This record gives sequence, structure tokens and C-alpha cells, in this order.
Amino acid sequence: MPANLDALAGLVHTPLFGVLLTLASYRFALFIYGRSNSLPIFHPFLVASIPVIIVLPLVNVDYEEYREQTQIIAFLLGPATVALAWPLYRQLHTVRSVLTPIVIATILGALISAAIAVGLAWWLGAPPEVVGSLAPKSITTPIAVEVVKSTGGYVSLAAGAVAITGIVGALSAGPIFRLLKVTDHRVKGFALGLVAHAIGTARAFEYGEKAGAFAGLALGLCGLVTAMALPWLWPWVAQHLG
Repeated sequence: MPANLDALAGLVHTPLFGVLLTLASYRFALFIYGRSNSLPIFHPFLVASIPVIIVLPLVNVDYEEYREQTQIIAFLLGPATVALAWPLYRQLHTVRSVLTPIVIATILGALISAAIAVGLAWWLGAPPEVVGSLAPKSITTPIAVEVVKSTGGYVSLAAGAVAITGIVGALSAGPIFRLLKVTDHRVKGFALGLVAHAIGTARAFEYGEKAGAFAGLALGLCGLVTAMALPWLWPWVAQHLG
């Protein structure tokens, strides 16, 4: 029996444990989300984190070790983002018909999202490293963790800001769409992808393939614009904020 316990204790410090815990938590979250009739407050991204938060301290695994265990899942974020090109390809004819508004909305949305985060953080007296960490909050995690290196911010804080932005966007999208009487799935999807990146894109697919395709397009374009513009603009921004 002690040998079995030792083997079990050793298992929790392997990548297998982290991956299984993540997948089981997500499956549990999907079940809760379905039973709640897809209420945004029970979004899988939110619920899936609860079992992980509870289990890790019980088995004496800290977050840094858990992150190492689940590197393969983090790596798959990139291919998963690229896979969004397929529904976008199926909606290509629709995208072409509104190309000019898409380009204008992407540029304005990317600039405004970064400016609001940077402006509020600076106004509230945040250190330069924190301000730089919040600048790429509205782009998907794989891009944000690279962009934040050019702004002198913290990777972990940037990843957290991205997650919070996505959660808030996914939760608030429904009420805002109803308040503004937005019914066009293209607009819903593009807004979610532009503001709430990957989490918003997952939410957009619940409205349909068209909304999901436009969300994926917004996610990619916003990430591209931010990744190209922010490192170039940041020295000027940091000089004026300082």
C-alpha cells in the first residue's frame, strides 16, 4: 500500500497529471454550461478553473509546476487559432463584401483597446511595467506574451489581463447586444473577436458559424495590428507617460 501511495504521489508531479486535470475540469465545465442552458456566468473558461484551483493545493502542486505540466496544451493554442481559418474561408464571400468596414474597425478597435488600458493604468498610478503588461490585453495569449516583451511588462500579468478581458467580454456581450439591438451575426462575431479575443471567439461560435468566422477574423487582425504597431509606438508612449 505505501508503494502504491508513493507511485500516486509521484504521478501528480508529471505532465500526465496536469493534462488529465485540465481535460477533466474542462469536461466538467462543459457539463455545467449545458445544464445551465448556456448562461454566460457558467462559461466553461470560468468554471473549468475552479477544480484546478481546488485540486492543486490539495496535492501540493504550485502554479509554476502546473504550467510546466500543461505546456503541450498551451502550445496547441497556436494551431487552434490557425484552425479558425477554415470557417473564415467558408464565409470568405461575406467578408469581401464588408472589407472596408472590417479594416477600419480593426485599426480603431486595436488602438482604442490598448489606449484605454494604458491610459487608465497610468492615470491610476501603475508602475511602467504594469502599464506595459496591460497594453496587449485585447489580443490572444500567444501573441500577447510576445508583444509584452517589447513593452517591458510582465508575461504572467499580461496573460492574466488577457484572460480577464476575454471573460468580461464573453459575459457582457449578450446584454450589450440586446441593449443596442444588435442582431447581425457578423457584427456580433467581429465585436467579440476584436474585444475578447479567443474566449470571445468561442462565445461567438454559439451564435453560429458566421459569427464565429468573423470573430476569428477579428482576433487575427487585431493581433496582427497590435503586434506590428505596439512595439513601434511603445517607446514614444513610454516617453510621454514617463
